[in-house]
Amino acid sequence: MKKKISRIFIVIMILFMMITSFSYAKDNKKVVLIVMNEINYEELYNMSAVNELIEDGAIALMNNRTSTKANTYKAYATIGAGVRAEASSNSVGSFEVNDKVKSIYLRRTGIELPSTGIINLDMTRLIKLNEKGQYGAIPGSLGQALHDHGMKTAVIGNGDYEDKFIRLAPTIAMDYKGYVDYGSIGQKILEEDATYPFGLKSNYKNMLEIFKSTYKKSQLTVIDVTDIGRLERYRPNLSDEMYLNQKSKILKDVNLFISELLKNIDSNNTRIVLVTPYPAYDDIKNGNMLTPVIVYGDGISKGVLTSSTTRRIGIIGNVDIAPSITEYLGTDHENMSGRAVQFHSKDDNYNFLMELNHQVVSTSENRYPVLSSFAVFEILVSLIGLMMILLEGKINNKMVGYFKNILLSTMAVPFVLLILPLFHVKNLILTYILSIGLTILITYITKKVSKHTLDSLFILSFITTTGLLLDICMGANLMKSSLLGYDPIIGARYYGIGNEYMGVLIGSTLVCATIIMDRFKLNKLWSILIFGGTILIIGFPKLGANVGGTMTAVAAFTFVSLRLYNVKIKLKQLILIGICIVFVVAFMAFIDIKLIKSQSHLAGAVQQILQGGPSAIFLILKRKIAMNLRLIGVTIWSKVLMSAILILATLFYRPVGTLYKLTNLYPNLSIGWSGIVMACVVAFFVNDSGVVAAATGIIFLAMSILYLTFFTIKEES
Repeated sequence: MKKKISRIFIVIMILFMMITSFSYAKDNKKVVLIVMNEINYEELYNMSAVNELIEDGAIALMNNRTSTKANTYKAYATIGAGVRAEASSNSVGSFEVNDKVKSIYLRRTGIELPSTGIINLDMTRLIKLNEKGQYGAIPGSLGQALHDHGMKTAVIGNGDYEDKFIRLAPTIAMDYKGYVDYGSIGQKILEEDATYPFGLKSNYKNMLEIFKSTYKKSQLTVIDVTDIGRLERYRPNLSDEMYLNQKSKILKDVNLFISELLKNIDSNNTRIVLVTPYPAYDDIKNGNMLTPVIVYGDGISKGVLTSSTTRRIGIIGNVDIAPSITEYLGTDHENMSGRAVQFHSKDDNYNFLMELNHQVVSTSENRYPVLSSFAVFEILVSLIGLMMILLEGKINNKMVGYFKNILLSTMAVPFVLLILPLFHVKNLILTYILSIGLTILITYITKKVSKHTLDSLFILSFITTTGLLLDICMGANLMKSSLLGYDPIIGARYYGIGNEYMGVLIGSTLVCATIIMDRFKLNKLWSILIFGGTILIIGFPKLGANVGGTMTAVAAFTFVSLRLYNVKIKLKQLILIGICIVFVVAFMAFIDIKLIKSQSHLAGAVQQILQGGPSAIFLILKRKIAMNLRLIGVTIWSKVLMSAILILATLFYRPVGTLYKLTNLYPNLSIGWSGIVMACVVAFFVNDSGVVAAATGIIFLAMSILYLTFFTIKEES
């Protein structure tokens, strides 16, 4: 009997140990981050080992924007910080720890290092760079998040050549001190081979052996596959044929290494993330700037990725990699602006992504020439209009009639650019032809159905306002692909309403909501309702989600509402406008953070302020003003804004009394015009590209004034 009981007890103990062992294995999660820089999806897809990851994993295009102008150093640092970061060649000097390295680090920081591991000796310089940076990134946030929970990190790989130390993997896995627990970044993982660039290649055999050791001890292992990078640095010495031969040879080596690597990874408790921090020169030249991200393993099925950062199926940000790792490993991601990725099932994930990339690249490529042409057209039309007004009766009436139609066409263009994606045109020439054709058609129809002087302005402002508001409410699908929308490659915005259309919307809304009182004698309450609805749509976290746009709209619409009720604007009223802005933004933040938890730009800004205090507000304002001052010198939109200001300033004096007459003829519309001026001023200070928002917003102000001025001149003559 005792033997039977003891046997049962032994069986129970064995089962218990198996269960707990299994449970531990499942809980002991790991991440293997494979970094393959300067490579694209087509090249990865042709590698059998990576193809397996694509076919059975979740994939995405990654925006690689960093703080200020991007480069490889900043790209790696941004992934490790989870915030757009600064870095340079002299701020990422990492070495394996030895007595000499320990001594240098102690001298620089006063911190005693362990006897083993890897350290960034230039960590102090990297921290200072980011303290002065645009986004206040904290280098080492990913490694620190893991170390705070007792987890270990490891890095393997270097891109050294000649006398240059290119060791960027530690920038991803290090903590606040610049320290990584395990790995190898020295000569042990390189071997000499005269047939490879610089006579060097990665020693994949040694890298694999080191990985087997570190994988057991580390929760995060970063493997930097660097032979492609060495090839790109060596490329000026190669003919095109030799470059392709070398690349083919290197990719075969890498494919074999990844294949062997996967055999040593337990995908039941490990996530494999393959990421390309920065695109190759050829891809940059071709506009193919979004880089590959592949996630495979534990909890992943075939599909595509997205995140709250982008809200775009198939697109994530480089700032999302670190939070995705920390969330999977069960740690927090403080000090990170990115968000953990989500997975969407999709059987044809690769083809879907290639089509998305083609659309994004073609829109990005067509964006600059088309918008530059529109801006130049806007400037020329407004200046010619001013000259014709100053010449008064010396211009043929028939020519004036034609020119008034051209003025109207400038106000039709934003709506045309909004509906253009419906035609799925990617060719630049066809885009020009279709844009011009639609503009002429809409202008012609508008003119034909107009019975009153104000009708044309009302129709164009109405269809623009209504079209934009409807599109935002339906997911901004047109705006996402519009040339006047936002560009995922630039990465300034991915969802909601962008600053270009935000300016257009506020300008067209102010004209539309005030012109209805002069044209149709409607009650002021209709205008207030339009203003309220527009603010709600612009600011609501699930819709427009534009914080600067919300602040601009509240300021402009409150200003106009007060003036419609004959309230004089003094200091007291300006304070009231400021209170309204704070109240609306706080209300939207409450909805975002507490109720729908959509993690929009507003939630990110509020969390940044809560963590950083008043200094975070200063940092945000500093970044926005610096961005606008930089844009003034580089964007064509600043020329549009300056030309509009010049024209409006001239019309104050010549022809004498013109604006005074327009104010008497259209008292409510003139108040709407003053609201656009208010919006332009506020937009400059509260938006990253306020210059652009002001320039697009002023279209409906300058062109409608010029248009109506021609009628007052005609009546006088």
